[in-house]
Amino acid sequence: SSSPRNAAAFAFRPSRSSRRLRLGGLSPRNKILDLHVDLLHRSTECHAISSSASPASSGPASSRNVLEGIGKPSNPGWSTGRLNRLTEWAEDDTPNRPIICEYDPRGRWLWRKWNGTVLKATWKSVVAVMLAGLLLDFYARGGSLANYKLSWSLLSAPTATDPLIMRLSGVKKLWEYQLTLATFILTFFLSQAFGYWQKVYDTTRKIQGRINDFCMLLMMGAERGVDTEESKATTARSNASTGPRGSRGFSGRAQELVTLCTRLVRMSHTLFWAQTPTASNGLTDSEEYIKDSANCPLPADDEHIGPLLLSPYGLRALVNTGQLTKEEREGLMGTGLPPSQHPYVLLVWLGIHCMDGLKSGTLRGGPGYEENLFRQLATLRACYFDIDDFRAGRMPVAYVQLVQVMVDSLVILSPLALYPEVGILSIPLCGLLALFFRGLLTLSKSFLDVFGIEKYEEQCIRVDVLISEINFGAGKRWMNSAAFLPAIPSSPPE
Repeated sequence: SSSPRNAAAFAFRPSRSSRRLRLGGLSPRNKILDLHVDLLHRSTECHAISSSASPASSGPASSRNVLEGIGKPSNPGWSTGRLNRLTEWAEDDTPNRPIICEYDPRGRWLWRKWNGTVLKATWKSVVAVMLAGLLLDFYARGGSLANYKLSWSLLSAPTATDPLIMRLSGVKKLWEYQLTLATFILTFFLSQAFGYWQKVYDTTRKIQGRINDFCMLLMMGAERGVDTEESKATTARSNASTGPRGSRGFSGRAQELVTLCTRLVRMSHTLFWAQTPTASNGLTDSEEYIKDSANCPLPADDEHIGPLLLSPYGLRALVNTGQLTKEEREGLMGTGLPPSQHPYVLLVWLGIHCMDGLKSGTLRGGPGYEENLFRQLATLRACYFDIDDFRAGRMPVAYVQLVQVMVDSLVILSPLALYPEVGILSIPLCGLLALFFRGLLTLSKSFLDVFGIEKYEEQCIRVDVLISEINFGAGKRWMNSAAFLPAIPSSPPE
């Protein structure tokens, strides 16, 4: 099982090729654990991409400035080392593409679309079945160019008394029954697959919702700071010139707590997606990565962002960029748990810090506030588990195999079944049948491959967007919202 309840969840399958890389666990083939942290600052690790390299890549940078530069998860353009871009992915808060592939509802645009459609996925099947129909017509009319005859006109139906046509009548009868059964089962299979996709997508959004709820409650309960001197205020942009009365930010100890808690919840979210296999993380699905992957000495084949970020090497890079402390890194590695469990360790630490804050009065609120705050963390943990549970039990293999065999046999038999009725016109008709039935089956499989780890990368949920949105929400939205609270007016406004 790939459930996080199982310590073996960190073992992942190798990818299909060195260029279709997946987020996942450490591979024994790639000795990531043996890498030295001094690789992080090598300026010649990867082939330079001068058109998109960040300013931080031109020379030595302090650990806090490693992330300065592009900051766009789907266009890393890195030249100073893969770890720089990995930690950038972990911190970036600016999504620059939609969560899934969007579409233009205009028919002309849809007709012209090729990438990410069933047309691209099924054209080989369409061509193959049309060639089979052409060969059948050639055989029915003589079997050779010398004997080729037009016993019936080119576009008319074959003669019913022809011996071959008579032998195909039984196939036609069987095919008609199968057509009805396959249509019903395939459409139901598609609805089930899309329902699975929706559940996984909804769960990814629930994860975000629980993190945002937790951060909002944290800001509302944190002890406020009150000052009357404008010079001490951390004001929002709209308050910079007027300096209105009110509480500005948090008290010293509350500021430390909310900063710590928001960072831990962000890193828990980031490391959760790092341990989840996916093919669209904003790094390995970029053209720059594909061009550079063969030239980078870091062991990128069969692995990428997830295992590298979860390794001791990646955790040390997160320490260098301020995303983790040295003590937190050592604590994660000292738990005795596999790296796939790091997100849950961070959740436990987060809850303990909140409990201490409630006990010391840094977080204000009664039993209702405490219960609601911890309910968000418990629900977040459940949503994490749901993602892996959905992946582990998406569809029984017998069901998928039955639909595959039914659709394949229907498409293969279609030239034999349609030729007695429409003759040579069966060639384009078989092509359309192959497009529709194989297309529906392919579409169903793409819905079952939510994160694109098999071959449907163009339609998967983009993990880098999820992380960027939470990095903004947990790191800026709620913190900036609580930066200033206007004073209650002494009299009602007129």
